[in-house]
Amino acid sequence: MKFKEDLQRLSTQVTERKQHIHNEEMTKQALIIPFLQVLGYDVFNPLEVKPEYVADVGRKKGEKVDYAIYKNDNPIMFIEAKSVNDPLTNHSAQLARYFNATPDVRFAIMTNGIEYRFYTDLDKNNIMDENSFIKIDVTNLSEADIEVLSRFKKDVFITEDLINYASELVYTSNINNKLKDLFRNPPDEFIRYLIKDFSDVRVTTNVLERFRPIVKKSISLALLDIVSQGLFKEEVATIEELVDDKDESSEKEKQEITTSEDELQCFEIVNDILKSANKDISDIKYRDTTVYFGIYNRIITNWFLRINMESLKKNIITKLPIEKAEKLAVDYNVESAPKGLGESRIYIESIDDIEKLSQLIIECYNNTVA
Repeated sequence: MKFKEDLQRLSTQVTERKQHIHNEEMTKQALIIPFLQVLGYDVFNPLEVKPEYVADVGRKKGEKVDYAIYKNDNPIMFIEAKSVNDPLTNHSAQLARYFNATPDVRFAIMTNGIEYRFYTDLDKNNIMDENSFIKIDVTNLSEADIEVLSRFKKDVFITEDLINYASELVYTSNINNKLKDLFRNPPDEFIRYLIKDFSDVRVTTNVLERFRPIVKKSISLALLDIVSQGLFKEEVATIEELVDDKDESSEKEKQEITTSEDELQCFEIVNDILKSANKDISDIKYRDTTVYFGIYNRIITNWFLRINMESLKKNIITKLPIEKAEKLAVDYNVESAPKGLGESRIYIESIDDIEKLSQLIIECYNNTVA
């Protein structure tokens, strides 16, 4: 929550300051340096942030990128700064030269202090992609933008994980655009596919044109129906889980999500266990769904426990391999979790068992900060 608040505060500051900034140096000091500080970097420590980093390119010596971000004594990201009033359209080639000359660096940012364009090398290793994988305007942040930026914080920056995440963002964006185009302008093949099972009429051009507005209207109604039923979630149960618990799930789907006293008590117990183990619990949050009560660290995808206290068979799902979970839950029935929900599932009898599984809970938490 603190990270989100810091970003929102930065967004307000950038909006207030931008009209008073007239050159690149002012942009760096008033907008970009504060951005790096929100990400957790010590901008005054050259072991973390090196201004004017020399990135020699071929025969060109003394080429300098505005900032090199370091971790474990190695550069991990370049940042090229432009003036706040300078559009970023024609500057990526310059950043690419620095990026391509430094194989250790897999991420680069082009920014004017308002817009941040993130680049990596998805198309060809160590060659910066022509297009950024995401663009973020810090004066107009969405929840999705905040989650993306949280991945670039100093304490969670892991290059390979971010490469995979960037790839997912590109695929998601492309598929999203493709689906939007498909729904707005359904092609003939799609219309044929939809009507072939309930119409015996030969599908001619006239038939396609007659059904086109019907298909578009049906798509709109279907999407509204899906959203109204709450079926779009960041993390949903797999078919296997729904089949396992179909009697409970079907009844539960009909109800609004209500966080129970037992679930809140579980959350308090988990916090107490972690606090007693001297763990940082400032970013521990929960998210209730129709299938489980999830506990996560910083961001939703960084979950470490999924608790189901409302099932006939109460259980905890973790990301731990089943062999490790068995060692940490010796007296409990442990099995593989349903596909897509986690790695291991531990069956419990009551809330009291949460306290008895303290070592398992601590190990699950440790995996979120590794």
